[in-house]
Amino acid sequence: MSIEMKNKQEPSKRKILWLGLGIFAVILVVLIFALPKRIDYTEARPVRGNLATYYSFSGRVEAKNRQTFLANSATQISSINVTEGQQVSPNTTLMTTATGQAIRSAISGKVGNIAVNANEQVMPGTKLLDVVDYSSLQLKVQIDENDLSAVSVGKDATVAIHALNKNLSSKITDVSIEGEYLNGVTNFTATLSLPAESDLRVGMSAEAKVLNQSVSGVIILPMAAIQFDPNNSPYVLLKNDLSEPKMTGVTIGINDGVNAEVKSGVTANDIVLVPPSAKCPSFTPNIQMQQGADNTTQGAGSTPQGSSGGGAGQ
Repeated sequence: MSIEMKNKQEPSKRKILWLGLGIFAVILVVLIFALPKRIDYTEARPVRGNLATYYSFSGRVEAKNRQTFLANSATQISSINVTEGQQVSPNTTLMTTATGQAIRSAISGKVGNIAVNANEQVMPGTKLLDVVDYSSLQLKVQIDENDLSAVSVGKDATVAIHALNKNLSSKITDVSIEGEYLNGVTNFTATLSLPAESDLRVGMSAEAKVLNQSVSGVIILPMAAIQFDPNNSPYVLLKNDLSEPKMTGVTIGINDGVNAEVKSGVTANDIVLVPPSAKCPSFTPNIQMQQGADNTTQGAGSTPQGSSGGGAGQ
């Protein structure tokens, strides 16, 4: 064989070699993508504990007893007998008019917001001052007509004071008989008592929680561990002896948006597998659930600040 023929065969062999390597690479990529992918499941262990849901209504702290004085006729203020911040008792003379009328307090409280000066001429409806009893505070919240069945006089509630990071025990003392229609919804006003707290101030925001449903000693799972089939039936993936997921139907009860009661289909000895798409959070809160911690959901409202009025000379 001549040297010229050998030189021609060598490039052909190299082409065949590179072609073979390319085909092998394509086959390898196809096999890699064809193989079943390993799913990294998160394990969630059911626990036995307590679960509760609440209605939640927002409002602001206000004084239970407040007296706002307005001039009931055109008159001149002859003298002002108190100063702002002064503690007064019932029947204390706060102001006198040029005609000799005495403007007296009907409640015990502190004087605030003196809006006029001595010898000033005022017109009917002019605000004169306030007397506020800061020792007795309350919370008023607006209740949507659809949630009205959740509140009743004497029912226990928990009031969270955001600024103080404190929860106070409370009771509902009043629910309005008449509602106010606004934007297609009728709201009613519920009043809740507040215990005496030295650092509690009028105007602080607060959230009242009223029990909706509660269960004790039940199986609890995070909501992320519960999935739904095309028929909207709930199920979980149980870990079997081969560490593979087994689809199992469950019956669920109440849920607080984070955890759910499981009535059947799962026991405390099972291990539930949660797929990555569910993004199951850490299940640490269920340790608290075993200790009887409650959780909160539902509802939200707002409350206006109210006051009662008193006329000058009354």
